Amino acid sequence: MKKTLLALVAMLMLSLGTANAQLEWGIMAGTNLTKVNFSNDLEDVATSNLKSKNMSGFYVGPKVNFTVPIIGLGADAALLYSQKKLQVEAADGSASNTFRSIEIPINVRYTFGLSSLAAVYIATGPQFGFNVGNRKWDFSSIDAGLSSVKFKKQNMNTSWNVGAGVKLLGHLEVGLLYNIAISKYYKKAGSDDYNFKSNSFQIQAAYLF
Repeated sequence: MKKTLLALVAMLMLSLGTANAQLEWGIMAGTNLTKVNFSNDLEDVATSNLKSKNMSGFYVGPKVNFTVPIIGLGADAALLYSQKKLQVEAADGSASNTFRSIEIPINVRYTFGLSSLAAVYIATGPQFGFNVGNRKWDFSSIDAGLSSVKFKKQNMNTSWNVGAGVKLLGHLEVGLLYNIAISKYYKKAGSDDYNFKSNSFQIQAAYLF
């Protein structure tokens, strides 16, 4: 009898949560500031001190939110076209390139309301990027020690998002996000040596219908 009662309660809670679940979709856009993080072996082989600074890019695409209002727990996902500009500096000059990808972030999020007009959310989860367009980048023009090293962008990259934001008037979301590289972004063609990653600080806004 206890097992039957517990099963009924669980089914009731599940159906209640499903009935009150909120599914929203909209459009998201934002800007990213991206910096190159070199591997130790790449810095060792360079004849001049390699540096990188934050460069701006953008992303845009559709987004969906799934939330259970009773508990505030949910998830969001997006399909984004992204452009990142990376720049490397050395004693002899600088080299920059723009790279394009399709990004799929999938975040678990928790939302708690301050009032009927505004709510705060925190979100975290993986992001999967798929390269489109140019994959090669040559540093030989700014560093003689890298004259024989040809870098090639990975077809797929994995990163992790940590962010927070506010939802206003039930439709507009504005947030800050830090995207941490997990996999190598670029590496020497045919080898795991001489690689680098790229982390991004992002400002984003979404309008949900």
